[in-house]
Amino acid sequence: MTVFLLSAILISEYKVDFGLSHRDPPAFWGYLYEGPFYYRKKEPTMKITQIPMGTHNAQLTCYLQEPCTEMPALDRCPAILIFPGGAYAFCSDREADPVALAFLNAGYNAFVLRYSVSQNCPVEEVYTNAFAEAQEAMDYLHQNAGDLHIDPEQIAVAGFSAGGHLAASVGTMGRVRPAAMLLGYAVFSVPGKALGMELPDLLLQVDDQTPPAFLFATQGDHLVPATQSLQFATLLAERKIPYEMHIFAYGDHGFSTGSRHIANSQNPENPESAVWQGMALGFLNHIFNHDVLVPAPEEIKEFCLDMKIGTLLDTPQSAALIQQLLPELAQYVQQEPGSRGISVNDLQFYSNKMFDEEKLAALNEALVKLN
Repeated sequence: MTVFLLSAILISEYKVDFGLSHRDPPAFWGYLYEGPFYYRKKEPTMKITQIPMGTHNAQLTCYLQEPCTEMPALDRCPAILIFPGGAYAFCSDREADPVALAFLNAGYNAFVLRYSVSQNCPVEEVYTNAFAEAQEAMDYLHQNAGDLHIDPEQIAVAGFSAGGHLAASVGTMGRVRPAAMLLGYAVFSVPGKALGMELPDLLLQVDDQTPPAFLFATQGDHLVPATQSLQFATLLAERKIPYEMHIFAYGDHGFSTGSRHIANSQNPENPESAVWQGMALGFLNHIFNHDVLVPAPEEIKEFCLDMKIGTLLDTPQSAALIQQLLPELAQYVQQEPGSRGISVNDLQFYSNKMFDEEKLAALNEALVKLN
């Protein structure tokens, strides 16, 4: 009787077909394994949508992983907004969907902006329109973060070559800035109208609000010298903005993911440089987790040779002892003010014992008495 009632319920409520197949697992066993949830309507967990941007046929392609019972973490994903390269003349397919799918596989929701280029827009209007479309895409992600299942505080931009210029434009000049930038063999500065149009020199646009950046390029790039990335990294370092940079020894411009399936005669497979993807994901994890990338050393509060030289010289009692017992230290700091940030012991070690050891011992003994 019990078996009959169970069968009736399954057939009437869940439309169970008890026909067994040697190829497909019987629905009955699925029900026993998962319970009634086995027969609820299965929603797709991934969808691709396209959103028009601007007025020149720009398009934002959205690769979305939607949450489900088995993958609840997808309810709030980090996001990557990708700008393919192409010299502002076209948008490279090799730097679009393959990159998006790689990040999708890593748990990101990915977005590719095919922005205005000279193929579909007057040359003199290309950059103005492309920059406006990039900002519109950023606005769209922020305003629709809930529906897109993304964290608005974890939106990174990625760009390659000219797309790197556009991504860095958003990072340095955008009204809504990303949390991080991934810049592959990016253009930062173009003399005159080298690309047929005037572009802003982004080496002049770095400010304190510029987000952290992951930069990668190749030593043999014959189109965009790796020195451009080095210059941009130097500007970030001067403002103490976190960055990571890799200049790969092999490969040329436009290697994208470096994978075999996107290789062609002009852009061969580049496995040496393909490792940038894993490195970039690690960098983004640190940024999104607000990790301190360079932990500040613990401040020494007791007077001794391990205290920062600047602190010793700024404190009247210790400064007087230095002038009395080791005046050459004060003279050195006047010539090398950058040494104020390290300790006397560190300076002695890295300078291969610049100062007399007996004088240092006497100074340390006098400093300790101030505690």
